[in-house]
Amino acid sequence: MNPDQPNPEFRRPPELEDRILEMHTAAMREMAEPRDGIRPTPVAYLIMCFLFTMWGGFYMGTYGGDWTGNGLAERSTPAAEGPKVTANPMVLGAEIYNACTQCHQADGKGLPGQFPPLADSEFVNGDPKRLAAIVLNGLNGEIEVSGKKYNSQMPAWKDNYNDEEVAAVMTFVRGSFGNKSALVGKDVVEAVRKDVGGGGVWNAQSLSEYASKH
Repeated sequence: MNPDQPNPEFRRPPELEDRILEMHTAAMREMAEPRDGIRPTPVAYLIMCFLFTMWGGFYMGTYGGDWTGNGLAERSTPAAEGPKVTANPMVLGAEIYNACTQCHQADGKGLPGQFPPLADSEFVNGDPKRLAAIVLNGLNGEIEVSGKKYNSQMPAWKDNYNDEEVAAVMTFVRGSFGNKSALVGKDVVEAVRKDVGGGGVWNAQSLSEYASKH
C-alpha cells in the first residue's frame, strides 16, 4: 500500500465534513474581535432631537407660569389693575406701634422714670415736625414730659420705616390713648427726613433748638 494514498477506511463522509465546516464557521463568528471606530449618528435621529428640543422650549415658555409657587397654573392670567388703595393710617399705625409697646406700653402710659408716656404728652400732641424728628433720629438722655423727668434711650427708626409708615404711627399715637390731635401727612415726614435724616440721635437740648427753629 502506498503511504501517500489515504486509507479508504479513514475517509470521512461528506455530510460529516459539512457539519465540521458549519461548526468551525460559527466558532469563528463568535470569536470575532470588536472593531474600533465611531459610527455616524443617523441624520433622522438628529432632526428628531432638534424638533423635540424646539417644541419643549416653546411649551415651557408658553405654559411655564411665572416660575414661583404662585404660578402653578399652566397659563397665567394677568390680574386687572385697580386704583391704588392707601392703607388706613390708624390701622397701619397700630401694627407698627406693636414695636413700641415694650417701652411705651400697650396703653401708651410708659414706665415711670424710664420711658415717657404718649398719653396727654406735649411731644405727641404738639408740633408734628418735632415728633417726626424724634421718631426718625431717636432720643437719648434725660427729658421732661408732663412735668416728670425720664432718662432712657429711644432708637432711631428712619432706616426701618418709610415716610408713610412713620406718618401712620404718628397719626395713631396722636389719635389714641385719649389724644385727639390731627393726623400727620406723609409729606410732613418726608420734609423732616430731608432736613434731619442725616443727623444723629437727639438730646433734650438739640431737640429744643430744632423745635425753636421750626
